[in-house]
Amino acid sequence: MYRKLLMSVCILLAIVFSCTICLANDGLQGAADGVRNIVGDAENAVEDAARDISNASKDATGDVENKANQLGNDVMNNNENTAKDTNNDTGRTMMGTTNDAYTATRTATGTDTTFMGMNSTAWTWLILGIAAIAIIALVWYYSMQFNSNNNNND
Repeated sequence: MYRKLLMSVCILLAIVFSCTICLANDGLQGAADGVRNIVGDAENAVEDAARDISNASKDATGDVENKANQLGNDVMNNNENTAKDTNNDTGRTMMGTTNDAYTATRTATGTDTTFMGMNSTAWTWLILGIAAIAIIALVWYYSMQFNSNNNNND
């Protein structure tokens, strides 16, 4: 009797497990397909967004490049026109006059460029010397503190 009961339970369990394995396999396949679809959609969305951003940046850089080229051409044309105008003005000014009619003078405010009898180079060296003496004095002062016998290392 136990033998028949045990055999029936084993057969019943085998049938149940074989059916659930098949059902679970079918359900997992559908879930896997759903996940693949979601991941594919997300991948496509990211690729489209990256492509749109790339195109927008390429368009912006192209616009900036075109404007910079246009600005450079405008500056070159302006410089050429200014040079032509300057040459024409110089030619008109020099006509009828000698070349030595133009004289340039120095624009310095005076001949005495010293302060308290010393020029700028002397003042610079004086300030650097004072700063060096102050640095040496501070280093000596702080190093003497460590040589003192008053240090207590407890």
